Amino acid sequence: MSGVFPDEVTGGVIIRDDLGNPTNPPDVQNAYTPAPGFVTSCEMTASPSNCNGRITPAQINAIVSELVALAECLDPDGPWNCTAVTNLCAAFTAWSATHGGLHVGEDPPDPVLNPFWYESDTGILYVFFDDTWVQANGAVADQVSIIGTGVAGRPLQVGVIDSGVY
Repeated sequence: MSGVFPDEVTGGVIIRDDLGNPTNPPDVQNAYTPAPGFVTSCEMTASPSNCNGRITPAQINAIVSELVALAECLDPDGPWNCTAVTNLCAAFTAWSATHGGLHVGEDPPDPVLNPFWYESDTGILYVFFDDTWVQANGAVADQVSIIGTGVAGRPLQVGVIDSGVY
């Protein structure tokens, strides 16, 4: 299968070399190049802005295949609605519903679906770890009293530290 990048034979211009560095050709506009750490098996190319390059059917097929493969990766059972332009959104929505994330509520969720739980009545964040809910954030405190001697009228209170509300 041909790749998604324009072939140099059909006018494609190299926009990122094999080391991952952008080449910034002046005749290519609006072509994104990822950071050097992003690995590719080829030099990235783009079509020139002067219309000298051409898009081939193989390139269009590769782009469509890449999009369908991404949708299948996110939602292996589909569906792919052939009359819609929102298939990737639907696939990502299905993926996020399956893989959960953060549950907000007073009672813990099913940890398989939601490994993070924000207990709404206490403001405490938990993560499910090793078969139990573990507090992930520090304790919530409005004020702290230090016990001792020294404050007139309150012999057991040394002072109050207001730590605010978090």
